[in-house]
Amino acid sequence: MQGFDLIPTWDLHNATYNSPLIEFSNKEGQDHDKQPLDTFDAEEQQIMNQFNPQGKWPFMYINGEYTQIGPGYSPKLIDDKSFDDLYNELMSGQKTDATDAINAEAANITKLICSAAGGQPEAACKQ
Repeated sequence: MQGFDLIPTWDLHNATYNSPLIEFSNKEGQDHDKQPLDTFDAEEQQIMNQFNPQGKWPFMYINGEYTQIGPGYSPKLIDDKSFDDLYNELMSGQKTDATDAINAEAANITKLICSAAGGQPEAACKQ
């Protein structure tokens, strides 16, 4: 993987999520070597064609109401940290520029999903 600095991230490639409110797709169009990885179904390909025709990652699409191409915070905040160290900082509630940015992005995504799902599930959407 020449030319790539790896930053601590979750590998969602084999992730699954079941919900009556949220459909989660964990597909990746290409690997780090820009080789094809996953194939999108017709609906996913239509969304990609309309909202992200260049196939940039990360890409988030929420119910046609919100799209985001790229990370929600600067990767430079976490590029010098190991995955385990960053995970432990987050789980312990440690306050750093990185954990503050990650938690703010998680709160923003939760707010957007709650808005798109009509405030459901209520337990996750209460403020």
